[in-house]
Amino acid sequence: MVKAVLMAGGKGSRIRPLTLSRPKPMIPVANRPMIEYIVEKIKNSGYNELVVTLSYLKNQLKHLLNERYPELNIKYSVEKQPFGTAGGVKKAEKYLDDTFFVLSGDVLVDVDLNKLLDFHRKHNALATMVLTPVEDPSHFGIAVLDENKQIIKFLEKPAPHEVFSKIANTGTYILEPEIFNYIENRKGEVDFSHDVFPRLIEEKAGIYGYVLDGYWNDVGRPKTYLQANYDVLNKKMTPNPPGKKLKESIGRLGDIWVGKDVEIDEKVRIVGPVAIGDGSVIERGCTIGRNTVIGENAYLEKNSTIKGSVIFPESMIKASACLKDCIVDSGCCVEKGSFIERGAILGSSVQLGPFSRVKSGRSIYNSVVILPDSIVDSDYPIVT
Repeated sequence: MVKAVLMAGGKGSRIRPLTLSRPKPMIPVANRPMIEYIVEKIKNSGYNELVVTLSYLKNQLKHLLNERYPELNIKYSVEKQPFGTAGGVKKAEKYLDDTFFVLSGDVLVDVDLNKLLDFHRKHNALATMVLTPVEDPSHFGIAVLDENKQIIKFLEKPAPHEVFSKIANTGTYILEPEIFNYIENRKGEVDFSHDVFPRLIEEKAGIYGYVLDGYWNDVGRPKTYLQANYDVLNKKMTPNPPGKKLKESIGRLGDIWVGKDVEIDEKVRIVGPVAIGDGSVIERGCTIGRNTVIGENAYLEKNSTIKGSVIFPESMIKASACLKDCIVDSGCCVEKGSFIERGAILGSSVQLGPFSRVKSGRSIYNSVVILPDSIVDSDYPIVT
Protein backbone atom coordinates (compact mmCIF):
# COMPACT_ATOMS: atom_id res chain seq x y z
CA MET A 1 0.00 0.00 0.00
CA VAL A 2 1.34 3.42 -0.99
CA LYS A 3 2.05 5.63 2.02
CA ALA A 4 3.12 9.21 2.54
CA VAL A 5 6.02 10.35 4.71
CA LEU A 6 5.60 13.86 6.07
CA MET A 7 8.83 15.42 7.33
CA ALA A 8 7.98 17.76 10.20
CA GLY A 9 10.97 17.77 12.54
CA GLY A 10 12.88 20.92 11.61
CA LYS A 11 13.37 23.93 13.90
CA GLY A 12 12.64 26.60 11.29
CA SER A 13 15.43 28.88 12.44
CA ARG A 14 15.19 31.15 9.37
CA ILE A 15 11.71 32.28 10.33
CA ARG A 16 12.24 32.95 14.02
CA PRO A 17 10.70 34.24 16.24
CA LEU A 18 7.58 32.53 14.82
CA THR A 19 9.12 29.12 15.58
CA LEU A 20 10.25 29.84 19.14
CA SER A 21 6.90 28.70 20.54
CA ARG A 22 5.67 26.31 17.81
CA PRO A 23 7.10 23.91 15.23
CA LYS A 24 7.32 25.45 11.79
CA PRO A 25 4.55 23.27 10.24
CA MET A 26 2.20 24.68 12.92
CA ILE A 27 2.61 28.29 11.76
CA PRO A 28 -0.80 29.44 10.51
CA VAL A 29 -1.24 30.32 6.85
CA ALA A 30 -4.52 32.15 6.23
CA ASN A 31 -5.82 30.98 9.64
CA ARG A 32 -5.01 27.30 9.08
CA PRO A 33 -1.86 25.49 10.33
CA MET A 34 0.54 25.05 7.42
CA ILE A 35 0.71 21.29 7.85
CA GLU A 36 -3.03 20.97 7.21
CA TYR A 37 -2.58 22.03 3.58
CA ILE A 38 -0.23 19.10 3.04
CA VAL A 39 -2.31 16.56 4.95
CA GLU A 40 -5.46 17.64 3.11
CA LYS A 41 -3.63 17.11 -0.19
CA ILE A 42 -2.63 13.58 0.87
CA LYS A 43 -6.11 12.72 2.15
CA ASN A 44 -7.96 14.13 -0.84
CA SER A 45 -5.68 12.15 -3.17
CA GLY A 46 -6.98 8.94 -1.61
CA TYR A 47 -4.13 8.02 0.74
CA ASN A 48 -4.79 7.35 4.42
CA GLU A 49 -1.47 5.84 5.57
CA LEU A 50 0.79 8.58 6.89
CA VAL A 51 4.22 8.46 8.58
CA VAL A 52 5.25 11.72 10.28
CA THR A 53 8.85 12.36 11.29
CA LEU A 54 9.04 14.55 14.38
CA SER A 55 11.60 16.20 16.63
CA TYR A 56 11.22 19.85 17.64
CA LEU A 57 8.13 20.52 19.86
CA LYS A 58 6.73 17.21 18.65
CA ASN A 59 3.74 17.03 21.00
CA GLN A 60 2.07 20.05 19.40
CA LEU A 61 2.04 18.32 16.04
CA LYS A 62 0.90 14.99 17.46
CA HIS A 63 -2.00 16.65 19.24
CA LEU A 64 -3.09 18.57 16.16
CA LEU A 65 -2.93 15.63 13.76
CA ASN A 66 -4.63 13.18 16.13
CA GLU A 67 -7.41 15.67 16.81
CA ARG A 68 -8.02 16.83 13.23
CA TYR A 69 -7.47 13.57 11.36
CA PRO A 70 -8.77 10.61 13.39
CA GLU A 71 -9.72 8.86 10.13
CA LEU A 72 -6.08 8.60 9.01
CA ASN A 73 -3.70 5.86 10.10
CA ILE A 74 -0.77 7.94 11.35
CA LYS A 75 2.53 6.55 12.60
CA TYR A 76 5.14 8.78 14.24
CA SER A 77 8.91 8.50 14.01
CA VAL A 78 10.66 10.69 16.59
CA GLU A 79 14.26 11.87 16.15
CA LYS A 80 16.13 12.72 19.35
CA GLN A 81 18.78 14.49 17.29
CA PRO A 82 18.72 15.70 13.67
CA PHE A 83 19.17 12.84 11.19
CA GLY A 84 18.79 14.89 7.99
CA THR A 85 16.12 14.39 5.35
CA ALA A 86 17.28 10.94 4.23
CA GLY A 87 18.32 9.86 7.71
CA GLY A 88 14.91 10.77 9.09
CA VAL A 89 13.16 8.72 6.43
CA LYS A 90 15.61 5.85 7.05
CA LYS A 91 14.64 5.86 10.73
CA ALA A 92 11.03 5.26 9.68
CA GLU A 93 12.01 2.36 7.40
CA LYS A 94 10.04 -0.20 9.42
CA TYR A 95 6.80 1.47 8.31
CA LEU A 96 7.73 1.62 4.62
CA ASP A 97 7.59 -1.63 2.65
CA ASP A 98 6.05 -0.26 -0.56
CA THR A 99 6.24 2.81 -2.79
CA PHE A 100 5.99 6.00 -0.69
CA PHE A 101 5.74 9.76 -1.11
CA VAL A 102 7.98 12.15 0.80
CA LEU A 103 6.61 15.64 1.50
CA SER A 104 7.79 18.47 3.73
CA GLY A 105 5.52 19.78 6.45
CA ASP A 106 6.64 23.33 5.73
CA VAL A 107 6.53 23.39 1.92
CA LEU A 108 3.27 24.20 0.17
CA VAL A 109 3.06 22.31 -3.11
CA ASP A 110 0.01 21.76 -5.28
CA VAL A 111 1.11 18.60 -7.05
CA ASP A 112 -1.31 15.92 -8.24
CA LEU A 113 -0.01 12.95 -6.26
CA ASN A 114 -1.80 10.40 -8.44
CA LYS A 115 -0.31 11.81 -11.65
CA LEU A 116 3.06 11.80 -9.91
CA LEU A 117 2.62 8.13 -9.02
CA ASP A 118 1.64 7.28 -12.61
CA PHE A 119 4.77 9.06 -13.90
CA HIS A 120 6.96 7.23 -11.38
CA ARG A 121 5.59 3.82 -12.34
CA LYS A 122 5.65 4.54 -16.08
CA HIS A 123 9.39 5.21 -15.86
CA ASN A 124 10.01 2.29 -13.49
CA ALA A 125 11.88 4.74 -11.30
CA LEU A 126 13.67 4.10 -8.06
CA ALA A 127 13.22 7.76 -7.14
CA THR A 128 11.21 10.60 -8.66
CA MET A 129 11.94 14.21 -7.71
CA VAL A 130 9.30 16.90 -8.20
CA LEU A 131 10.91 19.90 -9.90
CA THR A 132 9.71 23.41 -10.68
CA PRO A 133 11.08 26.39 -12.64
CA VAL A 134 12.50 29.22 -10.48
CA GLU A 135 14.03 32.62 -11.16
CA ASP A 136 16.75 32.39 -8.50
CA PRO A 137 18.03 28.83 -8.02
CA SER A 138 20.68 29.73 -5.42
CA HIS A 139 18.55 28.54 -2.47
CA PHE A 140 17.65 25.16 -3.99
CA GLY A 141 18.98 22.06 -5.66
CA ILE A 142 18.98 22.29 -9.46
CA ALA A 143 18.67 19.51 -12.03
CA VAL A 144 19.15 18.70 -15.69
CA LEU A 145 16.97 16.08 -17.38
CA ASP A 146 17.57 13.99 -20.47
CA GLU A 147 14.93 13.36 -23.13
CA ASN A 148 13.43 10.55 -21.01
CA LYS A 149 13.09 12.80 -17.91
CA GLN A 150 15.95 11.04 -16.15
CA ILE A 151 18.05 13.34 -13.98
CA ILE A 152 21.60 13.42 -15.32
CA LYS A 153 23.00 16.34 -13.33
CA PHE A 154 22.17 17.77 -9.91
CA LEU A 155 23.71 20.35 -7.58
CA GLU A 156 22.46 21.60 -4.23
CA LYS A 157 22.42 25.40 -3.63
CA PRO A 158 24.81 26.41 -6.40
CA ALA A 159 27.00 29.50 -6.26
CA PRO A 160 26.22 32.05 -9.00
CA HIS A 161 28.99 30.77 -11.26
CA GLU A 162 27.81 27.16 -10.79
CA VAL A 163 24.23 27.64 -12.01
CA PHE A 164 23.51 25.34 -14.96
CA SER A 165 19.72 25.06 -14.62
CA LYS A 166 16.72 26.95 -13.30
CA ILE A 167 14.72 23.80 -12.62
CA ALA A 168 14.67 23.39 -8.83
CA ASN A 169 14.03 20.59 -6.39
CA THR A 170 10.74 21.17 -4.51
CA GLY A 171 11.60 18.75 -1.68
CA THR A 172 8.79 16.42 -2.78
CA TYR A 173 9.63 12.86 -3.84
CA ILE A 174 8.24 9.44 -4.55
CA LEU A 175 10.55 6.56 -3.67
CA GLU A 176 10.78 2.78 -3.71
CA PRO A 177 11.86 0.92 -0.54
CA GLU A 178 15.10 -0.02 -2.31
CA ILE A 179 16.17 3.58 -1.69
CA PHE A 180 17.19 2.49 1.81
CA ASN A 181 20.12 0.61 0.26
CA TYR A 182 21.53 4.02 -0.70
CA ILE A 183 21.07 5.68 2.70
CA GLU A 184 24.04 5.06 4.97
CA ASN A 185 23.67 4.18 8.63
CA ARG A 186 26.02 6.68 10.21
CA LYS A 187 26.18 9.28 12.93
CA GLY A 188 25.12 12.77 12.00
CA GLU A 189 22.80 13.94 9.26
CA VAL A 190 22.25 12.17 5.95
CA ASP A 191 20.62 14.33 3.32
CA PHE A 192 18.84 13.31 0.12
CA SER A 193 20.25 16.20 -1.90
CA HIS A 194 23.84 16.01 -0.66
CA ASP A 195 24.34 12.32 -0.01
CA VAL A 196 21.76 10.16 -1.82
CA PHE A 197 20.67 11.74 -5.10
CA PRO A 198 24.21 12.38 -6.44
CA ARG A 199 24.98 8.70 -5.90
CA LEU A 200 21.81 7.62 -7.72
CA ILE A 201 22.77 9.81 -10.67
CA GLU A 202 26.36 8.54 -10.71
CA GLU A 203 25.22 4.91 -10.65
CA LYS A 204 22.35 5.55 -13.11
CA ALA A 205 20.06 3.87 -10.60
CA GLY A 206 16.88 5.40 -11.98
CA ILE A 207 16.16 8.88 -10.60
CA TYR A 208 13.68 10.87 -12.65
CA GLY A 209 12.34 14.42 -12.62
CA TYR A 210 8.66 15.33 -12.69
CA VAL A 211 8.31 19.00 -13.67
CA LEU A 212 5.49 20.69 -11.79
CA ASP A 213 3.31 23.32 -13.43
CA GLY A 214 1.33 24.02 -10.26
CA TYR A 215 1.89 26.03 -7.08
CA TRP A 216 4.99 25.70 -4.90
CA ASN A 217 6.33 27.78 -2.01
CA ASP A 218 9.22 26.86 0.25
CA VAL A 219 7.91 28.75 3.26
CA GLY A 220 11.25 29.35 4.93
CA ARG A 221 11.60 33.11 5.30
CA PRO A 222 9.33 36.00 6.33
CA LYS A 223 8.93 37.11 2.71
CA THR A 224 7.87 33.68 1.47
CA TYR A 225 5.63 33.23 4.53
CA LEU A 226 3.74 36.43 3.75
CA GLN A 227 3.54 35.36 0.11
CA ALA A 228 2.00 32.02 1.13
CA ASN A 229 -0.77 33.89 2.96
CA TYR A 230 -1.33 36.16 -0.03
CA ASP A 231 -1.47 33.18 -2.38
CA VAL A 232 -4.13 31.36 -0.35
CA LEU A 233 -6.17 34.57 -0.14
CA ASN A 234 -5.89 34.94 -3.92
CA LYS A 235 -6.89 31.30 -4.51
CA LYS A 236 -3.56 30.17 -5.92
CA MET A 237 -3.48 27.43 -3.27
CA THR A 238 -6.37 25.45 -1.84
CA PRO A 239 -8.33 25.18 0.38
CA ASN A 240 -9.77 28.67 0.84
CA PRO A 241 -9.45 30.34 4.26
CA PRO A 242 -11.93 29.09 6.86
CA GLY A 243 -15.15 31.05 7.33
CA LYS A 244 -18.00 32.30 5.19
CA LYS A 245 -17.61 34.92 2.48
CA LEU A 246 -19.32 38.25 3.03
CA LYS A 247 -21.49 39.70 0.30
CA GLU A 248 -20.02 42.79 -1.30
CA SER A 249 -21.56 46.03 -0.11
CA ILE A 250 -20.57 49.60 0.71
CA GLY A 251 -17.19 49.40 2.42
CA ARG A 252 -16.93 45.65 1.79
CA LEU A 253 -15.14 44.89 -1.48
CA GLY A 254 -13.56 41.69 -2.80
CA ASP A 255 -13.33 38.27 -1.15
CA ILE A 256 -13.73 38.55 2.62
CA TRP A 257 -13.81 35.32 4.65
CA VAL A 258 -15.22 35.79 8.15
CA GLY A 259 -15.30 33.24 10.97
CA LYS A 260 -17.88 32.75 13.69
CA ASP A 261 -18.87 35.39 16.27
CA VAL A 262 -16.95 38.18 14.55
CA GLU A 263 -17.90 41.80 15.33
CA ILE A 264 -17.24 44.35 12.58
CA ASP A 265 -18.49 47.92 13.03
CA GLU A 266 -20.51 49.26 10.11
CA LYS A 267 -17.97 52.09 9.72
CA VAL A 268 -15.11 49.70 8.93
CA ARG A 269 -13.72 49.59 5.39
CA ILE A 270 -12.47 46.23 4.13
CA VAL A 271 -10.93 45.62 0.72
CA GLY A 272 -10.35 41.92 0.06
CA PRO A 273 -8.98 39.44 -0.20
CA VAL A 274 -9.06 39.33 3.60
CA ALA A 275 -9.54 36.54 6.17
CA ILE A 276 -10.86 37.24 9.68
CA GLY A 277 -10.80 34.52 12.33
CA ASP A 278 -13.47 33.47 14.85
CA GLY A 279 -14.29 35.83 17.68
CA SER A 280 -12.39 38.85 16.35
CA VAL A 281 -13.55 42.42 16.97
CA ILE A 282 -12.93 45.33 14.58
CA GLU A 283 -13.96 48.76 15.85
CA ARG A 284 -15.26 51.85 14.09
CA GLY A 285 -13.01 53.65 11.63
CA CYS A 286 -10.62 50.76 10.96
CA THR A 287 -9.29 50.11 7.46
CA ILE A 288 -8.42 46.54 6.47
CA GLY A 289 -6.54 46.41 3.17
CA ARG A 290 -5.83 43.70 0.62
CA ASN A 291 -3.97 40.52 1.59
CA THR A 292 -4.62 40.81 5.32
CA VAL A 293 -5.14 37.87 7.67
CA ILE A 294 -6.56 38.45 11.15
CA GLY A 295 -6.44 35.48 13.52
CA GLU A 296 -8.97 34.27 16.05
CA ASN A 297 -9.96 36.57 18.92
CA ALA A 298 -7.89 39.48 17.65
CA TYR A 299 -9.02 42.97 18.67
CA LEU A 300 -8.56 46.01 16.45
CA GLU A 301 -9.37 49.30 18.14
CA LYS A 302 -10.83 52.30 16.37
CA ASN A 303 -9.06 53.93 13.43
CA SER A 304 -6.34 51.31 13.13
CA THR A 305 -5.08 50.46 9.63
CA ILE A 306 -3.92 46.98 8.60
CA LYS A 307 -2.69 46.24 5.08
CA GLY A 308 -0.98 43.14 3.71
CA SER A 309 -0.24 41.87 7.22
CA VAL A 310 -0.79 38.68 9.22
CA ILE A 311 -2.03 39.04 12.79
CA PHE A 312 -2.00 35.85 14.86
CA PRO A 313 -4.72 34.94 17.40
CA GLU A 314 -5.30 36.84 20.65
CA SER A 315 -3.39 39.96 19.61
CA MET A 316 -4.60 43.52 20.17
CA ILE A 317 -3.98 46.46 17.87
CA LYS A 318 -4.75 49.70 19.70
CA ALA A 319 -6.30 52.89 18.31
CA SER A 320 -4.76 54.55 15.25
CA ALA A 321 -1.95 52.00 14.91
CA CYS A 322 -0.76 51.22 11.38
CA LEU A 323 0.58 47.89 10.13
CA LYS A 324 1.86 47.32 6.59
CA ASP A 325 3.08 43.98 5.15
CA CYS A 326 4.22 42.73 8.56
CA ILE A 327 3.70 39.77 10.91
CA VAL A 328 2.37 40.01 14.49
CA ASP A 329 2.50 36.77 16.51
CA SER A 330 -0.09 35.71 19.09
CA GLY A 331 -0.81 37.57 22.30
CA CYS A 332 0.84 40.83 21.25
CA CYS A 333 -0.26 44.33 22.19
CA VAL A 334 0.52 47.05 19.66
CA GLU A 335 -0.22 50.30 21.49
CA LYS A 336 -1.91 53.34 20.02
CA GLY A 337 -0.29 55.32 17.26
CA SER A 338 2.43 52.75 16.57
CA PHE A 339 3.63 51.88 13.07
CA ILE A 340 5.05 48.54 11.95
CA GLU A 341 6.77 48.61 8.59
CA ARG A 342 7.09 46.11 5.75
CA GLY A 343 8.65 42.74 6.59
CA ALA A 344 8.90 43.30 10.35
CA ILE A 345 8.01 40.49 12.77
CA LEU A 346 6.75 40.72 16.35
CA GLY A 347 7.16 37.48 18.28
CA SER A 348 4.48 36.24 20.66
CA SER A 349 3.46 38.38 23.65
CA VAL A 350 5.44 41.43 22.52
CA GLN A 351 4.35 44.74 24.05
CA LEU A 352 5.00 47.58 21.61
CA GLY A 353 4.77 50.94 23.40
CA PRO A 354 2.58 53.83 22.19
CA PHE A 355 3.77 55.85 19.19
CA SER A 356 6.64 53.47 18.48
CA ARG A 357 7.93 52.54 15.05
CA VAL A 358 9.33 49.15 14.00
CA LYS A 359 11.49 49.59 10.94
CA SER A 360 11.33 47.40 7.87
CA GLY A 361 12.65 43.85 8.24
CA ARG A 362 13.26 44.01 12.01
CA SER A 363 12.41 41.14 14.38
CA ILE A 364 11.34 41.48 18.02
CA TYR A 365 11.54 38.20 19.91
CA ASN A 366 8.95 36.76 22.27
CA SER A 367 7.80 38.69 25.37
CA VAL A 368 9.98 41.75 24.70
CA VAL A 369 8.62 45.08 25.98
CA ILE A 370 9.33 48.12 23.83
CA LEU A 371 9.08 51.47 25.59
CA PRO A 372 6.85 54.32 24.29
CA ASP A 373 8.08 56.51 21.43
CA SER A 374 10.77 54.01 20.45
CA ILE A 375 12.28 53.51 17.02
CA VAL A 376 13.17 49.85 16.58
CA ASP A 377 15.87 49.79 13.91
CA SER A 378 17.65 46.59 15.00
CA ASP A 379 16.54 43.13 16.06
CA TYR A 380 15.60 42.36 19.68
CA PRO A 381 17.44 40.43 20.94
CA ILE A 382 20.35 41.62 18.84
CA VAL A 383 21.70 38.66 16.90
CA THR A 384 25.51 38.64 16.73
